[in-house]
Amino acid sequence: MCAAALVVVVLIGLSNPGPWAKLAAMAVYVIGLASAWLATRWRLHRTPPGTPEHQLWANTGRAVLAGVLGVVVIVAGDLTGGAHTYVPPVLGVLLLTGVALNYLGIIRWTSPSEHRSRVDPDHLVATVCCALVLVSGALLAATLWTGVPDLARDSRFPVVVSAACGLVEAAVLAGTTLRWWRRDDLRPALMTGALVAGVAMNVTLLLSGLPDLLPWALLPHAAWATALALCALLPPVEHPRDRHDVALSSTSGFVAVLLALPVAAVAAQEGLGLVAVLATAALLGSATRLLLDVRELRQVLRDRRASLTDDLTGLASRRGVHAVLERALGEQRPLVVAVLDLNRFKEVNDALGHAAGDQLLRTVADRLRALLLPGEVAGRLGGDEFVVVAPCGPRTTPDARAEALGAAITSSLGAPVPLGAQVVHVEASTGTATWQPPSSSPAEDDDDAGSLAARLLRAADAAMFDAKRSGGGWVPHDPSHHDDTAGQLALVTDLRTALATGQLVLHHQPQVLATTGQPVGVEALVRWQHPRLGLLGPARFLDLAEAHGLMGLLTEEVLRLGVAQQGAWRRDGLLTRLSLNLPASALHDVDLPRRVGELLVAHGVPASSLVLEVTETVLLRDVARSGAVVRALRASGVRVSIDDFGTGHSSLARLQKLPVDELKLDGSFTRELLVDERARTIVAGTVALAHALGLSVVAEGVEDAETLRALQELGCDEAQGHLFSRPVPAADLPAWWREHGGATGGLPGGGTEGIAGDGRSLVHEL
Repeated sequence: MCAAALVVVVLIGLSNPGPWAKLAAMAVYVIGLASAWLATRWRLHRTPPGTPEHQLWANTGRAVLAGVLGVVVIVAGDLTGGAHTYVPPVLGVLLLTGVALNYLGIIRWTSPSEHRSRVDPDHLVATVCCALVLVSGALLAATLWTGVPDLARDSRFPVVVSAACGLVEAAVLAGTTLRWWRRDDLRPALMTGALVAGVAMNVTLLLSGLPDLLPWALLPHAAWATALALCALLPPVEHPRDRHDVALSSTSGFVAVLLALPVAAVAAQEGLGLVAVLATAALLGSATRLLLDVRELRQVLRDRRASLTDDLTGLASRRGVHAVLERALGEQRPLVVAVLDLNRFKEVNDALGHAAGDQLLRTVADRLRALLLPGEVAGRLGGDEFVVVAPCGPRTTPDARAEALGAAITSSLGAPVPLGAQVVHVEASTGTATWQPPSSSPAEDDDDAGSLAARLLRAADAAMFDAKRSGGGWVPHDPSHHDDTAGQLALVTDLRTALATGQLVLHHQPQVLATTGQPVGVEALVRWQHPRLGLLGPARFLDLAEAHGLMGLLTEEVLRLGVAQQGAWRRDGLLTRLSLNLPASALHDVDLPRRVGELLVAHGVPASSLVLEVTETVLLRDVARSGAVVRALRASGVRVSIDDFGTGHSSLARLQKLPVDELKLDGSFTRELLVDERARTIVAGTVALAHALGLSVVAEGVEDAETLRALQELGCDEAQGHLFSRPVPAADLPAWWREHGGATGGLPGGGTEGIAGDGRSLVHEL
C-alpha cells in the first residue's frame, strides 16, 4: 500500500508540484503511519506480555502515535496560520518523543535486562550525549559555514535534534545487526533500514524547510513505514541476544569526549552560547559515563578473574581450565591434558579435619605450580581432583611431555606432607590424554573447541580412573582400553538403581577348621545381579562405588543382607559364623556400631557370630579414630579380623596394639607356601605370634591338599579356598553345610533364645 502510494506521489510531484503534490504527500504520510501502526498492533497482540519483543512493539506503536500527532499539529498549523509559531517546537517535541520511545524498545529488544549495563541500563545517558555531540557539532558547522543561517534560531532546530538522535539509534541497531545477523531473521535488518529511513526523512525535512513539505521530503517516510510494517509482519526468531560490552561502551564514551571537547572550546571562543552549553553537557555526561564504565569494567574483570580462579588454591577453576583448554586448542598447538586425583584425601579429611584437608590441597597446588613449564596451567576441577594443561613446544612431542609430566606428578605428590604435628603420605593417580592438531581437518576433529576440550578431559579422566584402580601412579590414555567411559558412567547410574531396588546379592565361601575340615563359618562376598549384564563380581563395581561416593550405601546394603541371611539360617537350624568386609570409610563412621547392633537385634543374631574384616593398612592409618570404632564393636561381642594380613605396612611387633580377634593370611603367602621357604617362615612366625597374643589365624586361597597339610603342620586354625568350596548363593549353602558336618541345631522360640542378650549388650555398649 505504501509502495503504491509512493509511486502516485512521485508521479504527481513530477507532473504538478503544486497543491496537489502537497495533498498527495500528506496522504502518503497518513497512509504510512496507519500501515505502520496497524502492523505494530497486530504483532503486539501476538507477543507474550513482558517480553523484550512485546516492549519493542509497544514502544514502536507509541512512537507511531507521536507521528500521527505530528500530522495533526501540521494540519492545525496550516488551518490556523500558526505554521511558523507553535508548529516547530511542538513538532520537535513529538519527533524527539517518538525517537526516544523507539530507542527504548530497541535497546530492550536487543539487550535483555540481565545483559545490560548496571550504570546505564537503557543506554539513555550514552545516547543523549552522542546526540548532543552531533547537534552541537552540526550547529557549530552551520554557524561557521558562510551562507547558512544560524540553525539555533531557525524553526528547523527540532528536526536537527531528532535527526541526530535517530542517527545514534540507527548506529546502535546496525552494530547489533552485524553481531547477530542470521539469514533466517531479516527483522533486525528491516528495523535498521526503518531507522535509517527515519533519519533520511528528518534530513530531507531539514533541507526542504518546515512546514512547506514537498513530495520528495516524504519518500524516506514511505520507506520507513514499509520497512517497519514488514518487520512487524515477519514471525519472531529466537537467537542469542547482544550482551553488554563494557569495553565497547567505554570506547564510545571516550570518542564522545574527544569530539565534544573541541566543539565546546570553539563554540566558547566564538561566543555561541547554546552550542557551548550543548557540547559541555555532552562532555560532562560522557566523562561521567566513562568513569562509571571504567569502574564497572574493573568490577567485571574482578568477577571474571574470580570465576576463573579457585578460591582455595589460587589455581584455575573448572571454568578457567575450560577457557585455557579451548584457547590452546584454538591455537592449534599439540598439548597434553593431565587429570589427577589424590588417593587418600577423604581419609585425611575425616581423620584430621577440613582445615588440614584444605592445607593439603594448597600444598598439592604449590607442588603442581613448581612442575609447570612456561605456558602450562594447573587447575582444580573440584574436591581433590586437579588438572594440568600443557601446550607443547616445537621440540617436544605430546607423548614425551605426558610421560615426563606423569612421572613428575607421581614423584612430587608422593613425598610426605607435614600437616601440623602430623605427616601424611598422599599419593596421586594421574591420567593423561594428548592431542595433535589435524593436518587436513579430518572428520573426527570437526568438533568445536568446547566439545574437543570436554572430550580430552573425559579421556584423561578415564586414564586417571584406571590408574586409581591399579593403586596409583600414571596411566596414559589408551583409546582401545579407555574409550568405554560412557559405559562406566552408565554403570554408575545402574549401580544407584541397584542399591535402591535390591539388585545386590551375597555369595558365601565356607571357612573350615584346618585340622578336621569341619565348617565353622562363611565369608559373604557381594555380587551384583545386573538385569542386562548378568552376575557381576566386585571388581566391576566396587571401585566405581568408591569413586562416586556410593560406598557408604553399598556397605549398609551388604550389612543388612548379611545379617538378615544369618538370622534366617539360624532360624532354620544352621549355626554358622558370618564374616563381612568393611571398607576404609566405615571405620571413620562412629555411628556404625550402633547401626550394627540394631541389625543384630532386629534379626536375632548373636554378636559373637559376626566377624567384620578390615585391612591392616586401614586400621593403622588412623589408630585413634578407627580404633575407637573397633573397640566399641569388640566390647559388644562382634569379632574383628585383619584381612589380607602381610600385605600392608605393619610389623608383627605392632599386633599387640591392634584391637582385633583374628588374622587372615593373604592368599599370596598361601600360594607360595610350598615353593618359597621364606614365605613358609613368615607364615610360621605369624601363626606363632598370633597364638601367643590370643588371636586365631585363617588362611585364604587354599586350593590343594598339600597346602592344607602344610598349614596344619604350622598350626593354622582355619582355612578358606576353592579346595573346600567356591563362593555359592545363600540358597545352596545349607545343603553343603550339612553334608560337610557343619554345626546345626534348633533354637526354641523361633531361634531367638540366647541371642537378644548379645544384641542388647551391643546396643547398650554404644
